[in-house]
Amino acid sequence: MKVIVLGAGVIGVTSAYFLAKAGHEVVVIDKNSAAAMGCSYANGGQLSYSHIETWAAKNSLLTISKALFKPNSFLSISDFFNKKFLRWAWHFYKNSNPKIAQQNSEKLFKISSHSKEVMDQILKEEPDLKFNYKKSGILHFYRNVKKFNDAAKEADISSLIGCDVQILNAEECVKKEPTLVRLFDEKKLAGGIFYDIDASGDCFLFTKFLEKICREKYGVVFQYEADIKNILTNNKKITGINTGKEVFVADKYVYALGAMGDKLLSGIKIDSKIYPLKGYSLSIAANQEFIAPQIALTDPENKIVYSRVGNIFRAAGSIEVCGLRANKNKKHIEFLSNVVRSSFSDFGNFSEVKEWFGFRPFRANSIPLICEVKKYENFFINAGHGSLGWTLSAASGEILAGLVDGKINREFAFLDDELA
Repeated sequence: MKVIVLGAGVIGVTSAYFLAKAGHEVVVIDKNSAAAMGCSYANGGQLSYSHIETWAAKNSLLTISKALFKPNSFLSISDFFNKKFLRWAWHFYKNSNPKIAQQNSEKLFKISSHSKEVMDQILKEEPDLKFNYKKSGILHFYRNVKKFNDAAKEADISSLIGCDVQILNAEECVKKEPTLVRLFDEKKLAGGIFYDIDASGDCFLFTKFLEKICREKYGVVFQYEADIKNILTNNKKITGINTGKEVFVADKYVYALGAMGDKLLSGIKIDSKIYPLKGYSLSIAANQEFIAPQIALTDPENKIVYSRVGNIFRAAGSIEVCGLRANKNKKHIEFLSNVVRSSFSDFGNFSEVKEWFGFRPFRANSIPLICEVKKYENFFINAGHGSLGWTLSAASGEILAGLVDGKINREFAFLDDELA
């Protein structure tokens, strides 16, 4: 069976990998000149399998709400009167209900735990996959004592559903990551929560190497610089993908374009409930002279994650609500830079830094959409992963390939329960 995958980011390429492994003829279409040029290019680099608190959960929602009234924070909104955003924001608020937030966390833990297992399977079967992978856990550190205590209570709740955590005092945090000594010396380090099953790695390199495996081992064809104009239908099924190059035709079709192609879905009357939340990153040169943190870190109070990927120290985060406006907002770059400089005793070589932004495809409940579209008998969606695309990619690709083959995994039925 021939399957076309729309999108060559980490979600599209993992989907193609598992589809090709299952014996399908696979073609991947992308408007860019190479794989992983969107959200997969310079993201936070964390495989946050334990990060099961949704953005709408109480602690996170309070942090976001307070940031609205701060002149220099991780949040800015310029799309406030956009009807799509307002509808999304209303659903986001509804998902802050404690019971619903807990249910969403449990769903996230199911898919993230499975994603770790699938990633281990990929690495076992593809030993040549190199992407600066580190299985050294992730430390969430806190400056504010109350926020740390609240997070510790939430971590205790998370442990009840199988998520292993270690609660650390300030001294223990510095022992885990010595560059936190600056916050410790300034009495700004309250403590931390360590998740030892988490990992980190370069999503861009992973996607590029997996693309190579797809091509050379499984015969997957990648059609680049093919700008998708629209999806063709006969109202019962998809009949083709119209691009600037040609019309591509297959038996089945997979949408894995994140937020960037949502207009394509709207064009065929599909509401994915995805809204783009723009995030930024800094890639700072690091070596033996400019050491920078060695383990992956998360700063929940500033919505920033940090990862060491080879000779790069990556700081990523912030939330810009601006639709799909592709202009660089210097406020967010400065925010990241200021927090990095004020947080660590060594943070790499800031004279060699690369700035980047991408559009996270967010759904209000933080749960991705991986489903067969009932409106069209041969169309599937694998999108809406928000800030966890890299973390959830392995499981997402495997689950999607199973759906294309008609295998219904009841354990993950919740992934398509809100598609309009």
